[in-house]
Amino acid sequence: MKRVLYILLLFFVAFKINAQENVFVLVDVSKSVSQRELTYGKNLVTDILTGQYNKSTYFTTSSSTPSFNFSSGGNFAILHFGDKSTVTNSNPTVHKVNNSNEILSIINAEFRTNPTDNRTYLTLAKAKCADIAYQNNIKEYSIILVSDNVSDDFGGSTTNYTTTEQNLVNRLNTITNTFAGSLFIYNQRDAFTVLFQKVNLIGYGGSTDSDGDGVPDLIDNCPNTPTGVKVNQFGCPDTIPEHLKIELTSFKGGTISNPSIHKENKLTISWFCKDAPKGAQYKIRFSPINNSNEKTQTFKSTGNSYTHSNLSNGKWRVNVSSDNTSFIASHATTYILINKSGSYWFLWLLLIGALGVAGYWYWKKKQDDKIKKLDSMSNNDSFSSGSTLNTNSDNSGYF
Repeated sequence: MKRVLYILLLFFVAFKINAQENVFVLVDVSKSVSQRELTYGKNLVTDILTGQYNKSTYFTTSSSTPSFNFSSGGNFAILHFGDKSTVTNSNPTVHKVNNSNEILSIINAEFRTNPTDNRTYLTLAKAKCADIAYQNNIKEYSIILVSDNVSDDFGGSTTNYTTTEQNLVNRLNTITNTFAGSLFIYNQRDAFTVLFQKVNLIGYGGSTDSDGDGVPDLIDNCPNTPTGVKVNQFGCPDTIPEHLKIELTSFKGGTISNPSIHKENKLTISWFCKDAPKGAQYKIRFSPINNSNEKTQTFKSTGNSYTHSNLSNGKWRVNVSSDNTSFIASHATTYILINKSGSYWFLWLLLIGALGVAGYWYWKKKQDDKIKKLDSMSNNDSFSSGSTLNTNSDNSGYF
């Protein structure tokens, strides 16, 4: 009997955990939205999360209305975004909630309706939201996005991320399990919306730490750190001999805001490391910047250069580090911008020139043919050919 009760208890606990609601509300406080719109958005979010929604005079939707049930517990947080500093400085409290009354209290206390910012760093806000969920061991959650900018993103086209911020955005790109949900559109201005979306952190790059140094692989600039070596926030040993320093000899000096432009289909990255042991192995990592269709690519080389083909157009972070199987060295990083289409401008110029020459040749040939034809007609003319006139006419007797 005790065993049966124990099994039933396990089933109950498992059901309770699986039934938990985890919700993050992302509120756009940029000045492109109005206080009235944020207030309406707040009311809509409140009604739906507390189960009080029954249509709306302000919002319309063509999809099914989402439903939430916090009776089995859950996690709830509100994150405001706008300028980059607003996102990075926002440290929302992840509340443990058990009913809709607690949700209502949190919304009334924390949901801002006063727009203050000049930009919309949406991608960075989503990335920070995913990182907060990951740190709180939340594997699946719902995002409620309140904004007039649910698809566009100022931050996605800007290159002033810090290394930490860029790493967060890169990790966001590894999330492959995202489910579209309900979209509510504000009647008086279609740009303003409230979007409900489910996110599953399966594939999130922050979960793997191959060398066990406490730094996830995706942001670990020094992979395969030997056990027991103290590392910094980027996974590199705190104390590295000065002479063991990797220095780039190609594409050096590229920054995230001013990358080195490369227009060829093939790229060769080369470097130098003084006093590196014979046969030292290096790791070369190409990480996409603001390109969700690409993934980080990692390669190894025992020489001092590596050639890679077919990188897609866009911005890439290139990092060269020791493979740490035989030695430890500081890494080198640069940024490049691949623009393959730009390499064909000369070919297009040649093609235009060739067409021009061919056109001129065709026109000149036509002119020459006309001249030859006129010359031929002129040679057959009796006046111009020097022939004599026949004067032996019967009328000559009159003279």
